[in-house]
Amino acid sequence: MNSTAQKILEIKLENEAAMKSTVQKIQVQMKFENEKVMNSTKVELKNKTDTLAGNLVVAEEKLVNEIEGLKLRAKDVLIVSSEEELREASCARICAGTTKKGDTAWVDWSGVYTDVDISQCGFVTIPTITTSLEGSGYHYDSTGVTSVYDLTTSSFRVFVTDPSTQTGSEANTYKWTVDWVAAGFTC
Repeated sequence: MNSTAQKILEIKLENEAAMKSTVQKIQVQMKFENEKVMNSTKVELKNKTDTLAGNLVVAEEKLVNEIEGLKLRAKDVLIVSSEEELREASCARICAGTTKKGDTAWVDWSGVYTDVDISQCGFVTIPTITTSLEGSGYHYDSTGVTSVYDLTTSSFRVFVTDPSTQTGSEANTYKWTVDWVAAGFTC
């Protein structure tokens, strides 16, 4: 083999060795970078998983506390006597409301009366009702609002007499409302 050919062969072998070495270095570098990215991703996923697990624990604690609170509140309602047969304590409900200020459906009579809708309470037995009269004036010497008539599971009626207020229009002018609280059973 002549010296030129031998030189070319040596250069070729050196180039192949250098290329092989470079490829190996690149492969090692890529493996290192991939491991670095994988480790970073693993750490990031672990942190996110830990955060989610922590959030789940907090949410679960809140839910447990809310359920316990509801159980305690359910035990707070106790009806000891009723017009009808007593039911399970877990079926007891307190429900409250008021008629619309300035727009109560007062009906003229020797005074006024109104029918109050309590159907949203969901009572299945006749509830016990407590009522009062609220307004901006002329109701301090009214009578009758605490006397409940025609009581059903879904409504009741109150009659109000007052020397200075004789019509439903006057009652609404003075913003009279019937405020009420009912205790009854829903099952």
